[in-house]
Amino acid sequence: MNKRITLVAIVICFFNLQLLSAYQIVPTPKADTTAIDSNKSSVDILGRSNPKGTVEGFLKALAQENFINAAQYLDFSETNIGVIDSSSIPTVKNIEVVLNKFGNMLPVSIINNTPSGDLNDGLDPNFESIGSIKINDKTLSVLLERSTKSKDNPIWLFSAETTKQLVTFINSSAFSNLQSPIPESFLEGKWKGAPLFDWIAILVLAFASYMLAWLITILIKLFVRAVWSGSKESKYSKFLRALLIPLRLVIAVAILVNTTQFLGLSIVVRQTFSYVNIIAMWTALFIFIWLLIDTFSAIGEERLRERNIFSGLSAVSFLKNSAKFTLILIAILIIFETLGFNVTAGIAALGVGGIALALGAQKTVENIVGGLSVIFDQPVAVGDFCKFGDTVGTVEKIGMRSTRIRTLGRTLVTIPNAEFSSQLIENYAKRDMFLFLTTLGLRYETSSDQMRYILVELRKILYAHPKVDPEPARVRFLGYGSDSLKVEIFAYVRAVDWNDYLGVQEDINLRIAKVIEDSGSGFAFPSQTVYISQDPGLSETKKAEAEAKVKEWMENNELQIPSFDSKTIESLKNTLTYPPNSEKS
Repeated sequence: MNKRITLVAIVICFFNLQLLSAYQIVPTPKADTTAIDSNKSSVDILGRSNPKGTVEGFLKALAQENFINAAQYLDFSETNIGVIDSSSIPTVKNIEVVLNKFGNMLPVSIINNTPSGDLNDGLDPNFESIGSIKINDKTLSVLLERSTKSKDNPIWLFSAETTKQLVTFINSSAFSNLQSPIPESFLEGKWKGAPLFDWIAILVLAFASYMLAWLITILIKLFVRAVWSGSKESKYSKFLRALLIPLRLVIAVAILVNTTQFLGLSIVVRQTFSYVNIIAMWTALFIFIWLLIDTFSAIGEERLRERNIFSGLSAVSFLKNSAKFTLILIAILIIFETLGFNVTAGIAALGVGGIALALGAQKTVENIVGGLSVIFDQPVAVGDFCKFGDTVGTVEKIGMRSTRIRTLGRTLVTIPNAEFSSQLIENYAKRDMFLFLTTLGLRYETSSDQMRYILVELRKILYAHPKVDPEPARVRFLGYGSDSLKVEIFAYVRAVDWNDYLGVQEDINLRIAKVIEDSGSGFAFPSQTVYISQDPGLSETKKAEAEAKVKEWMENNELQIPSFDSKTIESLKNTLTYPPNSEKS
C-alpha cells in the first residue's frame, strides 16, 4: 500500500512537470483591449494589471530572452537608466543573475491576481511582496508597486526601491566577484530561456531529494519504534503510517527548494518547477487525509466488530467511500487552479449544465439516494440473511450504487440500490423467534379418546420444552379432511439462527412421533379403503322413533322449522358441557 501511494505521488509530480513544459514556462498573458468598466479603460497588453500577471509576464520575457520586454516590468525611475532600449539589456541580464543566485520568489500560482492586490498583507495598498533577496547578509523584500500615473489603467511593476537595490548591487564589486558553483561550460546550452543543465539538474535533484526524504522518514520510523516498544501491535501505529508518506513529500520539497536556491539554478526553472512543488504539497495533504480516512474507518470497523454491531459496517464503508470521492473532486479542482485554469468559471459552467447532467445521471442519483436509505434506514446490513423478490441470500456489500447478495447457490447477485430499496425486503436476521407451524394427518380409525390423549400430550410437549415460547403455543383438532383427521400445532421457537431452529424442530418432531405411537394411532396417508360386506340396510326402529318424534312436535306445534323461536333458543343456551372432560363419544 505504501509503495503504491508513493508511486502515485511521484507520477503526479512528474506528470505535471511535463504538462507545464507543454504550456511553455507559464501561461501567456492575453492582451485584451475590451472595455471593462464604465470608463472603457482597457487591460494592459503586457498583463501588468495585477501582481500575478506582472510576475508571469516578466518570467516569460526572461524565458524568451526578450530582455527589452522584461525591462517593461521594472521601474527604473530611481536609477540612471532613463530610456528602456538595447542599452538596458545588460542590466536586465544581471538582474536575472542576481535573482538566480540570491532570489527567493513566491510560486506564481499563489501570487494575488486581483487588480487591487492583497489588501490584507499588512503593506501599503499600492505594494505587494512576492519574495526576498539575500545579499551581503541582508534580506531585501522583492516588492511590486502599483503605478497610478495612468488613473484609468494602473499597472503593477517591480517597485522603484527594489529595482534601485538590484542595480546598486550589480554596480558593486561584490557582484563582479560572484562565482557560480556550476562550471560555465555546463551553462552554454539553453532550452526555453534557461541553461539545459539547470533543467536536468532540477530533475536529478528532485529524485535525490525524494530519496533523501525517504531515508529520513525511515529513520524517524525506526526511532519511533525504538522509543515506543509496542508500536507494531498498537492500533494507533496506523496514524504513524498515515503521517510518514505525506511527510516524505514535504521534506523532499523543502530539500529541493533550498538546494536549487543554494546552487543558483535559473529563476525561470525554479518558478516553472514551483508548480510541481505546490502540487506535491497539496498531494501530501490529500494523501495524509486519504490515509486518515482509511485509518479512522479501520479503527471504527474494528470497534464495531468487537461490539458485534455489524449493521454499522455498511455505514462506515459508505461514508469512507463518499469522503474519498469528495477528496478526489477537491484535489482535481485545486490542481487545475494551481495550473492557472479558471476554476470558478468552471464551477459556474457546471452549475449551468447541472440540470442536464442530473437528467443524464438520473439513475445514478436514484441509486445513491437508495443506497443512503438502505444505510440509514437499515432494512438490512452487511452479513444479514434476507429475501427480496425471488432472491434469498446474505448481504455482502452495500455500496454507493448497488448492493451485493451471496445466494444459497453461492452466486453473487448485484442489484441497483434504487431497485433494492423499493422492494419488499424480508430480513431473516432480525427475527427474535422462529415459527413452528405444522398440520398432522391422523388415521380415521383414531377414536375420540385417542384424539384427546394426543391433544393433551402434544400440549405438554410445547409447554415443557425450554426452547418453545408457551405463549401462544397451541394444539387444535381442526376437523376432518378427505383422508385424515387434521391436528394443527402452532408455536414460536427461541433460536439463535436457522441451524439452531432446525435442531429444535427435529427434537419436537421426534417427540410428536413418540406421542402418536404411544396413543395407538398413526399418521394417515392418501388412500382408499374398500369394504366388501352385506348392506345391513336402515334401522326400522330408529326410523319409527324419529317419525314419532316429529309427529309429536307437529301435534304440539313445536316443530322449529324453518327456524327456532327465541324462547326455545334461550332455553337451550349453555346446556352443553364444555370442555367435555367427562363426556364420552
